[in-house]
Amino acid sequence: MTAPAAPVLRHTQFIVRLGEPGDAEGLRTYLLANRSAFAPVEPRRPENFYSLEFCLMRLALNRSHYQEGRSVSMLVFEPDNRTVIGTINFTNLVGYPYHGATLGYSLAQTHWGRGLMREALTLTLAWIFESHNLHRVTANHLPDNERSARLLARLGFRREGYAPDYLLIDGVWRDHVLTALTSDTWTARDTSAELVWQGTGRPSPI
Repeated sequence: MTAPAAPVLRHTQFIVRLGEPGDAEGLRTYLLANRSAFAPVEPRRPENFYSLEFCLMRLALNRSHYQEGRSVSMLVFEPDNRTVIGTINFTNLVGYPYHGATLGYSLAQTHWGRGLMREALTLTLAWIFESHNLHRVTANHLPDNERSARLLARLGFRREGYAPDYLLIDGVWRDHVLTALTSDTWTARDTSAELVWQGTGRPSPI
């Protein structure tokens, strides 16, 4: 999957874009400030995860994976375009015959309850569905993470399943609710179009 031009998505409350080397200190500050808040819903992190060197390496890897069409890992900034307040990641980007990705996100605890992540995800989901011609984006959450459950439901994600012992969270195997958002207007654009029924994959009703 060829990567489109790197996005810079602007909103009155935030900016979403790929991270640059100069954002490493801001990313480190964000991770350290929210370490305790994120611990109950994330895998345990080694100590060097919070180092400046690791943040630099992470940003470089994110950009490399973007250019290779493997993932889109973006940072959410305050309108000043310097202060990191969140992350939005689309990983496992796959083209034909799946045309999908997996969504992950985080937001600074100081910004919870403002509807900011809903706005940021609305913007980025619209962008990635169009730019990468996706048919499906999946997102999974802990059963007791009601905040994420409500957010995903408001964005149109539908529950598709329940996976016991799905992921190690805070050192423990935890169940996850599986959800997905699909496009009803997807149309093949690339060389695989001739392999897709009527270009949409949707047979005409009888």
